[in-house]
Amino acid sequence: MGISDPEETDVLIRTFNSGDTIQSCLKSIEEHIPKRKIIVADHNSTDDTVSIAKSFGAEVHEEEIGLGYATKMLISLAETKYVLFVDGDITIVNPNFFKDAMELLKTKNTGAVVGCALGHDFLFGIPLGLTLMPLELLKNLSIPDNIQGRETFYFEELLRKNSLRVRYVKNAMIHRSTYRKYRYWPEWQGAQIRYTPSGHFRQLVNALTVVFMMHINSKSKKNFIYSPIYYIKLLNGYSNPKKWGSIDRRIIEPELRRNE
Repeated sequence: MGISDPEETDVLIRTFNSGDTIQSCLKSIEEHIPKRKIIVADHNSTDDTVSIAKSFGAEVHEEEIGLGYATKMLISLAETKYVLFVDGDITIVNPNFFKDAMELLKTKNTGAVVGCALGHDFLFGIPLGLTLMPLELLKNLSIPDNIQGRETFYFEELLRKNSLRVRYVKNAMIHRSTYRKYRYWPEWQGAQIRYTPSGHFRQLVNALTVVFMMHINSKSKKNFIYSPIYYIKLLNGYSNPKKWGSIDRRIIEPELRRNE
């Protein structure tokens, strides 16, 4: 296939100590995605993330600057007409995801197609866990090099400025989120909202909706009841960004391991 062939894609993955989940992720890409190549931006992992990625033939690039830099680097290295962002902790389970996503991406005013987790009936936002976008559009993405989170804000702004919308493919993948196990995750997320340059009120309102949708999707009454507390913690992080926002993912990782 030629590099401009819309029936293949470069797969872009940003990793940090993803050794526990990356193999399942890459195996599912091999099975279900017509890829040209897999390109990985690794944030100096200390586990076997890089060796596993290379064993699947991935092109791995090390970086130590931040999530924004890693994202832009991957975009600059991609060559296919459409690119697929994949998180290292997801597993694609829908063999028709790419075909369905391509069809949706061709519909009017569509800028991104998100593959949703199994059983998630409420669809929202533009998470990059499994998201297909046009490369030409992404070349206009403006995002700071050293951000640590809330990178989707910059994708949302890109779509908003171009009057484009997000569409969704249900039951496309399984998400084994690691960082959400971090006990101060809501505060950390709130701080990341504060560090974005604009639209804070809009983001906080949207976050309230997302928190409830996220917990409804979990099908857990306990999670749903916890939603107001989660949101209050998020607001606490927003109000104290210096306390919560400076925590690097490399600090969160040991905390996660202590709590396992």
